Amino acid sequence: MFSMPAPPAFAAPRDAALLHGRGQGQGRGSAVESASVAAATARTLQARRAPGEYRGSLGVATVATAGSATAAAVARRSRRSRRGGRLVAAAAAAPSSSAVGTSLRIEFKGTPPSPASLAPLLQRPRALRRRGAAATSGARPPRRASASTSSLGEDGRSYFSMGADTLRVPFEMHRSHRQQLVESLKASAASDGASADLNGAVVLLEGGKELPVYDTDTVWDFRQESNFQWLFGVREPDCYAAIDIATGGSLLFVPRFPEEYEAWMGPRRTLEWFKETFEVDDVHYLDDMSEVLRLTFGAKSLLTYHGVSRDSGRRLPAPRFDGSESFTMIKDARLWNVLAECRVLKDEEEVRLLQFVNDVSSDAHVAVMRGIRPGTPEYHAEANFRHFAFLRGCARVGYHCICPSGSRCAVLHYGHAAFPNAEEVLPGEMKLHDMGAEYHGYTADVTCTFPVSGNFTAAQRVVYEAVWKATEAVERTMAPGIVYRDMHLLAERTLIECMVSEGLFVGDVDAMQEAHLMSIFMPHGLGHSLGLDVHDVGGYPPGEQRQDDPRIDQNLRCGRKLLEGMVVTVEPGFYFVDYLIRRALSDPKLARFIVPERLEELRPVGGVRIEDDVLVTASGCRVLTRVPRTVGEIESVMAGGRWEAR
Repeated sequence: MFSMPAPPAFAAPRDAALLHGRGQGQGRGSAVESASVAAATARTLQARRAPGEYRGSLGVATVATAGSATAAAVARRSRRSRRGGRLVAAAAAAPSSSAVGTSLRIEFKGTPPSPASLAPLLQRPRALRRRGAAATSGARPPRRASASTSSLGEDGRSYFSMGADTLRVPFEMHRSHRQQLVESLKASAASDGASADLNGAVVLLEGGKELPVYDTDTVWDFRQESNFQWLFGVREPDCYAAIDIATGGSLLFVPRFPEEYEAWMGPRRTLEWFKETFEVDDVHYLDDMSEVLRLTFGAKSLLTYHGVSRDSGRRLPAPRFDGSESFTMIKDARLWNVLAECRVLKDEEEVRLLQFVNDVSSDAHVAVMRGIRPGTPEYHAEANFRHFAFLRGCARVGYHCICPSGSRCAVLHYGHAAFPNAEEVLPGEMKLHDMGAEYHGYTADVTCTFPVSGNFTAAQRVVYEAVWKATEAVERTMAPGIVYRDMHLLAERTLIECMVSEGLFVGDVDAMQEAHLMSIFMPHGLGHSLGLDVHDVGGYPPGEQRQDDPRIDQNLRCGRKLLEGMVVTVEPGFYFVDYLIRRALSDPKLARFIVPERLEELRPVGGVRIEDDVLVTASGCRVLTRVPRTVGEIESVMAGGRWEAR
């Protein structure tokens, strides 16, 4: 499996050391235990002392252990210890050149525990006992499978994993996705009376390419093309793959590297390694692809991905390779539509993935919230989120981090290159964080809004609670068969009704909706599909477009009837965007609904957005996101209160 050593600990501010485990909130999903970020952010202390020995007056216990793996395991166990005082942090330290084994630093607030009470912490997990025994006997411990050797687990299955405290994802998931695609293509062709078109046809997909940074010899950070990832889970760039529609057989084609590759990039993986890891039927080099397609699959025509993204308006280029001109290329929307409809419904393993990235993102969001201080730059929030997420194995985020403060909270996609989360956070402002961790290509999309001071002002509370009520109204109504367009309208209506009661709006609620008043104060749609892309495919079924509903003025990325297994975001917001407010006040049809004096009282709030990731279930929905949401929960967490998920 792809493995990663336990993350090194490093110095962290004292007030950031004690962090939450799981969060609580109405409508949240079932609890999943997650490792405390505190253990990874504590300072380490090298020591060569007897187990259980203490030193200093701050309650620091240093325990020598037999090996780094054992130290990491003890650190994980000690996170849940409450013996002899309140645990602040625990972390494994790397061995020095003269030390035997490694050291473990456990820091307590209060009186340190006795050495005897620490003994249970030194009981190693079953999986580590053999390795520890080998280390103490002088024998070399068995090497754990890694990306450079084999991805096979103890059960003989192939997995993707970033190591301890992360998630193991079976590559069998991708094999089932390929089978699902083949069955769906056949069913679609049969219903359209076009089965004959697929005789001798093979699906051909081109993976993502490693792209140079302009004219330099460095490259942009590589991310696999999402359809290729869904079907194969291959991390390597510059690959192709084929699926025989008749049999469901799969082939992977990889680059052939020269010997010099090993000096600069690492060992060249064998074709057998690729076959075993990604659970395909066979693997060949790219320069043999044309011949292999004909001889193995008897391919005459190639069905390629041919469609336009509803979000970007772009299309992928048609695959090109040596000998491609000898095949008939089927260029229609068939594969595009079928793949989108397959990806929109998440299977059990995908739900586990999305829950994992939500757990990681939720933990990181709460940790970042606790660390916000006036007088610091906005990008500290981005840096800390990326750090905490990476410590849990999430090397990437699914989109650029959005971390505005004050009036900039009204900028929907703040944090890009021109406005890079660089302004100073001021006392009394609101802070909006829209960030999501990514793992194995799947991303979370979570937004939290909270006061920098830790306590809401009256105006901030008014706007925040209106948005929270809209969130709850939608999540209590969502279920299979509900049209998501109607959920957008429900969120709008809830916001309007709240602002009527708070004195910002006046007049008939139906008339305000018909006039599209909320497109001034919520200039985006309620949400979108989520999965391998933050704006994932399948927001509309084939043949439907976003502009088909005159009741909605915003860009609604998801407007279809909800299905069990869909994962969508629910992200209502209320913003004070200067140019939109000027436009509304100058338009008599809109200005008649707005109370200018109340507008000026609420305007300094800037903007509020609440965003949950939600799984549609058979009976309703399950919220995957686990962060504090009510005013009381946020103020408690900001004051250092405990946060546990339910």
